[in-house]
Amino acid sequence: MNEIDYAIKTVCETFPNCFLDLFYGRERKVVLKNVEDAQIQIPEHRADKIWRVEEEGQEGFLVLEAITAPDKRVLRRFNLKNAALQVYFELPIITVLVYVERGKYATFPTGYEQTMGSLRNQHGFERVLLWEHADRIRSGELKELAPFLPLFEDDPDPQILEVEKQLIETIAEPTRQMELKAIAALIAARKFQEEIIKQFLKLEFPMIRETTIFKEWFDHVRTEGLTEGITAGEFKGELKRQTEIAKKMLVKGFEAALIMELTGLSEAEFAKLKAESKGNGLPN
Repeated sequence: MNEIDYAIKTVCETFPNCFLDLFYGRERKVVLKNVEDAQIQIPEHRADKIWRVEEEGQEGFLVLEAITAPDKRVLRRFNLKNAALQVYFELPIITVLVYVERGKYATFPTGYEQTMGSLRNQHGFERVLLWEHADRIRSGELKELAPFLPLFEDDPDPQILEVEKQLIETIAEPTRQMELKAIAALIAARKFQEEIIKQFLKLEFPMIRETTIFKEWFDHVRTEGLTEGITAGEFKGELKRQTEIAKKMLVKGFEAALIMELTGLSEAEFAKLKAESKGNGLPN
């Protein structure tokens, strides 16, 4: 996980309605019901954020996937997650790809295609290019996304840091302001030297370094690569989640190979589940 991934996840968690405004506009009829546990996913490919939403009586789920560089290979994984979530929740699942940084790329794919002779399958997703909404961010409509402004240009003017600082300071809650300033400092480090960042956040910098967001990120940086495994408790929790998904797919008659592919269960784990399910009267 890089700092942009971390920033997106944090802003999603803190300001979910800002992203709904981004997707649907301020006059939206879609309302947030609750935030789902993003751990209910295919192992090692968790979604950035899952929201349960409602629009005029119809409920469903929005899955946000932040992307920093176009790569069609990740779209295949997103499609697998979409299928697994569909089975798990039994409600419409809409995946939105949010491209955060334009960089030097020319295309930003919305899906992929598989062909065999004259036959083909197409898989597509909704897409948001965040830089196309720069004016909405600068106007204050989406002020919570101000920390991402420096990413929209290859060589941004340092003055953009003052613009985002002013936007952040229009947020009423001081704690939320400081959290966004911490995120802004993390992202700005991709584009500017530390001395330039401190110039615009001179008074706040000591407080920024004490925020939970800042500390968590640098704890992650320090420990990355040193803790590649997971604890026994975390493993058991992950296995339980995937087993529940596999059970639902088994009841619905999905083939064994597909169930194992989508949930990550080994042949031995699936065989054990199948035997237990058979004892409980579920399909073979």
